[in-house]
Amino acid sequence: MFLSSTSWGFDWPFNTDEFQKKLSNHDLTSSTRYYARGPTYLTGQKWSEDRFQGQLQAQNYRIRQSDQILLAGDAKKLGFEECRALTNAPTLPEGSYCWTWQNHQSEIYLVVINSQSSVESTWAGEPIKPYWKASLDPILVAQYRGQQPIMQNELKISAFPVNCLNAAMAIEDPEFLEHSGVSYMGMTRSLVKNVMKMRYAQGGSTITQQVVKNYFLTPEKTMKRKLKELYLAVKLESEWTKDQILETYLNINYMGQVGAFQVFGFGAAANYYFDKPVQQLNLSECALLAAIINNSVINNPWKNPDKAKQRRHLVLTKMKELSLINENEFAEADKQPLPAKIVLKASETAPYFFEAVRHQLGELKMQEVARSIYTSLDLDSQQAAQNALQGNISELEKNKKNITKNKLAGSQLEGLVVLTENKTGLITVFVGGQSYRQTQFNRALNARRQIGSLIKPVIYLLGLKSGLDPLSTLHDVPFTWKYENDKRTWSPVNFDKKFRGDVPMYYSLKESLNSTTAQLAQKVGLNEIIKQAHDLGLVSRIDAVPAASLGVSTHYPIEVVDTFRTFANLGQHTKSSFIEKIQDEENKNIFEFNPEFTEKIEKKWASLLVGMMKESLRSGTAKASGPLGWKMISAGKTGTTSDSKDAWFSAFTPFVTSVVWLGYDQSLSSQLTGATGAVPIWVDFMKPVGNLWTDQDFQFADTVEQREVDLWGTDKKTTLLFAR
Repeated sequence: MFLSSTSWGFDWPFNTDEFQKKLSNHDLTSSTRYYARGPTYLTGQKWSEDRFQGQLQAQNYRIRQSDQILLAGDAKKLGFEECRALTNAPTLPEGSYCWTWQNHQSEIYLVVINSQSSVESTWAGEPIKPYWKASLDPILVAQYRGQQPIMQNELKISAFPVNCLNAAMAIEDPEFLEHSGVSYMGMTRSLVKNVMKMRYAQGGSTITQQVVKNYFLTPEKTMKRKLKELYLAVKLESEWTKDQILETYLNINYMGQVGAFQVFGFGAAANYYFDKPVQQLNLSECALLAAIINNSVINNPWKNPDKAKQRRHLVLTKMKELSLINENEFAEADKQPLPAKIVLKASETAPYFFEAVRHQLGELKMQEVARSIYTSLDLDSQQAAQNALQGNISELEKNKKNITKNKLAGSQLEGLVVLTENKTGLITVFVGGQSYRQTQFNRALNARRQIGSLIKPVIYLLGLKSGLDPLSTLHDVPFTWKYENDKRTWSPVNFDKKFRGDVPMYYSLKESLNSTTAQLAQKVGLNEIIKQAHDLGLVSRIDAVPAASLGVSTHYPIEVVDTFRTFANLGQHTKSSFIEKIQDEENKNIFEFNPEFTEKIEKKWASLLVGMMKESLRSGTAKASGPLGWKMISAGKTGTTSDSKDAWFSAFTPFVTSVVWLGYDQSLSSQLTGATGAVPIWVDFMKPVGNLWTDQDFQFADTVEQREVDLWGTDKKTTLLFAR
């Protein structure tokens, strides 16, 4: 007979009712799962048949014949007539064909590919209907317990190879199948060692005890805590089967650290160390994971390969002694090389994205009920943005004396990158700093900074609406703005301290002239500027002072993204989202994203503005994008605050909108501009992103037309838009 908890003579440091509830529900590994997008296809993307079939193969899809029924995990190709019959789309372009599939969650998708090898349309459901995307299986990226990011692939015991089960038991608890939670032989050995050393040196813990202490007890090494552990281990064995205990153990062990993520369990560790599912592990690989259980730092195969091999050898030796493997199996496994180091995508910056997801969960009031969150995170693009940010900052730290000096003094140059889809409003990239592990401050979510010249497109939009056109003359001359009801004055100057006289309006915008912009702002009115800015997405407070025309107001990056995406959509506005779908514990959808648009700018005015903003990359402040390798049709605006504390670039193609910022958390001057600091980062990460899309122009309003004009100040020509 076992004694009650009170008869042991100690107080519980936890809620026993909660402990019993978790035991009954088998809820030791409860976490919220976050998924990144799997391969996703949107209208306008380039199509590669080879890449698509490779993606099917990577996700273990079975390719079926066109007349065969689709089951979960099946895909098939349809010809033109079959595709038209299935979609009931008589206007399907000649030469089109389709791929359709049922993903492993039993969701049906279809994508139409036109004769130009681009995605014509996407469909979903049964019966099949037009839908905003088509996608393969989502990718489990992380789980969170509270605020802690983890990697954990929770599996049933049947998913683990027998060698992995035996390896763990052999090294950690050879008597696991015989004892009732406590190994008295092991306790005796540890007691003798503790007495000899005159201190608590060894615990003799069983697998059951390790499950208990990992989740219900503090890490202190005292006899009092040990007694609690023994009692709860016996209690656990009375509630669960051996399979359930071993299954939990293999899912909860700490197995290492990758960026900000703690790796728990054999499932996640198999992906982390070997880049394959645990079901595919061989004897040597199972033995290495069992070796890592003891100490994931000392036995890390990449940091301490000799120690890792020694511990793996010990695991294999134990297995041989217990007759779990034979001599030949031992020798073959023992000589296997350690795995090559694998770098997981976006491990340094994905937590910034998931922090934004949790923020949105709070806004939706679904934090408590969400169990599986399917996000719009694009791991490849996030990795490209992370690499671009880290690489460019590293170069600046080497080559810019002031930035080198600041780093030596302890001030790290930081940055952010955000990317969103125009036709959905979904955020696919959200990099809030160089490394979440180094600093958890999420600049993309929480940093409100002066936006500088990013405000200027709003002013020029109002200029167009007032009757001006891209060739209207503005006067780049010294100018003083007198405050209303105040004796103060304000005299803006251009960045290069020069004035150019009469210039066309498009030139003033592409070169980001300050004097002309301030004069135009005075003409259209500060209150109108503030109203228009708020309507487009710059929702933070803007004071009605003259300097507001040059962007002294502070805004969150997501405000910039929302505003510039409205430009990209030629006046159509939608809210940003990080979440595509949310499911509860029973895998029922409790939220599903659907893009909704409202018109904020008449398409004619938005078209004229975007026509001028294209010139920024062709010949204006962002013209360095060309020599750096950017060739696709796009428009945008650089932004630099007067003290060079903030360097911005926000730009868009017909398909995606992005923003880049560089600066210091301490508000030091970087002596960088949007052109010298942000544009190179933008080009580096946008080149792989842009390669996914066709290079087509914006679908401008029918009420505007293109005209070739002289490029002011040169002997070259350019093309601008004008109202018909």
